[in-house]
Amino acid sequence: MVTKKGFLFADWWPEWATIRHPLAWMVAILLVAAVLRIYGLYNLSPPGLEHDEVANWLIDRSILNGRLAIYFTEAYGHEAGFHYLQAAFVALLGDHALALRLPATFVGLLVIAVQYALTRRLFGVTTALLSAALLAILFWPVFYSRLGLRAITFPLVAGLSLYAWWKAWPIGQNRVSQSLQWFALSGLLAGLSLHTYMAARAVPIFYAVFLLYLLLLHRADFKQQWRGIILFWVMLTLVALPLVIYLATNPGSEFRISEIDAPLRALTAGDPRPVLQNLLRIAGMFGFSGDPLWRQNVAYRPVFDPLLGLFFYGGVVLALLRFKDARYAYLLLWLGASSLPSMVTADAPSSIRMIGALLVVTVFPVLVINMIARLSTLSPRLSTNLAYLLGLLFLVGHIWWTARDIFHKWPQNDEVQFVWQAALTHTADFLDHAQDNSPVAIGGWSPATMDPTTMYLSMRRHDLEMRYFGSDSTAVPVTTIIVPSGNQEAFAQNNSGVRLTHPAIRSLSPGLEAQLAQWGAVAREMGTFVLYELERMPEIHSPFAGEVRFDDELQLIAAELPADMTSCTVEECRVVSTWRVLSPTGEQRRFFLHVLDNKGQLVAQHDGLDAPAQFWQAGDLLVQEHLLPRLPQGDVELRVGVYDPQNGRRLLLADGRDHFVLLEP
Repeated sequence: MVTKKGFLFADWWPEWATIRHPLAWMVAILLVAAVLRIYGLYNLSPPGLEHDEVANWLIDRSILNGRLAIYFTEAYGHEAGFHYLQAAFVALLGDHALALRLPATFVGLLVIAVQYALTRRLFGVTTALLSAALLAILFWPVFYSRLGLRAITFPLVAGLSLYAWWKAWPIGQNRVSQSLQWFALSGLLAGLSLHTYMAARAVPIFYAVFLLYLLLLHRADFKQQWRGIILFWVMLTLVALPLVIYLATNPGSEFRISEIDAPLRALTAGDPRPVLQNLLRIAGMFGFSGDPLWRQNVAYRPVFDPLLGLFFYGGVVLALLRFKDARYAYLLLWLGASSLPSMVTADAPSSIRMIGALLVVTVFPVLVINMIARLSTLSPRLSTNLAYLLGLLFLVGHIWWTARDIFHKWPQNDEVQFVWQAALTHTADFLDHAQDNSPVAIGGWSPATMDPTTMYLSMRRHDLEMRYFGSDSTAVPVTTIIVPSGNQEAFAQNNSGVRLTHPAIRSLSPGLEAQLAQWGAVAREMGTFVLYELERMPEIHSPFAGEVRFDDELQLIAAELPADMTSCTVEECRVVSTWRVLSPTGEQRRFFLHVLDNKGQLVAQHDGLDAPAQFWQAGDLLVQEHLLPRLPQGDVELRVGVYDPQNGRRLLLADGRDHFVLLEP
């Protein structure tokens, strides 16, 4: 029911709040939304940089260096649209987390504005204002507006397409002569939405099903608008075609789909149970149990509180009862289409794959609130006051709930701290403010790839010599460290030494801890990371006769073996080797430790070196702990050496051997 003033249920909504000041209300809503999306955006929540955000920056930088593409294959494959926007922010603001996230923040605010305009077009200003207010404060849209990821652009571009569609489609009146341009714009935007995020591939499905619905139940309007409908599909196809052609001719570019599409594969094989189970989980996410992944939500947090969730389900029932009205059919069909990407993939309900639902999810409960207010038998004034009180309670309650979870509960979770590399962010902040300018070795999870970029984006100063070590596993201790060399005179003048850091949620292996303690390293707990400080580079006297040099690139200077090798026959044993970098080439290297029995047969081995060679400097020390399994009874020989993991080539000693014997039988 739309009144003559153009507003749904305007009889119970105060005139000063709608007719005279809807824009003022929207400004207030957007200001609240902006606070929730911008406050602490740099390193409070999220607490650091995620690998996906770092990968985005690498793509953005390639764009700024002149690379243009319709689709980027990095990081499991990315549609290009968001990256061009993000690259512009990086060019304007610089290389840091804020430049990566602000585009999503502004897009998230625009999603609210577009949803307001679309909902006002369909249901009037009252419903539009209330649904926009809810969208401004829900955890779900706030969360994805704070990440430097592309998903939030999908509801923006798709919402613009839907708005243009409803400008073309008659609502109570026919405007055939003015509709073609809107159909063309809607198709263009629908095509562009496919360039935002993978889940947008549900958009053509939605329009196909919705047009079938219109053909069956609104045949007269459909026949009258057939030219515009054809124009819509032509524009959508033309804009989407370059992406379709690229993906069709490069089938390996979307490797990620094969990792998550088990429910879809089961369905195509004749087993609908995984998809039906996902459907039930999706149905429950709005009031009972939400996204199970901490990287995408406070695990299992529903979209709405229980009461507003009840109103949501009531709104779905109301839309079903009014399904013959195209506006309500649109709500249901768009919600269903937005759910499809999560329905046919793993880990349902997935809030990121269902992100298109943001355009309608807050409309459903507001429809019920409106109906309750309109059907109330109380006096208009009392009915209005009760409606205001109910709406205020919902809004204030969700503001508190969202703020608590966004700024406190979610960023303090251990999994979130790990995924968003909080330790590296806090390490960068510590180094930015430290007076010490001595070299530092950074322990992390991806020392050869993401960690250096993460530190570059997180630090404001770039005058420190940096080395990197670590591994991607949190289940086992770190088995490699690098001790960076430096100017000893400068150390003495600045009263500074050598520094190593690693995340507090990681641990160094016992052999490495013992070696650092032997060198006099002081360990300091710094919250999310541990800092080791050495007054000077260790002085190590080699126990070997002569220098053990491999291709004059690396020198073995010490090795600590178990005191009793026979103990290795009943339990695991550890060997710690220490190396000095002589002349680094930047090529990849690995250490190997081989155990041979008295017949010369290989019975055990350990390969490792998690300190990427591209950062080595002459004089650096590498310490590697080799973990050996239980060895067979009898005498054994221990051999150690260095090889290139890319081609298997071993570095050679001066006498031509490709190994050094640490222990003879």
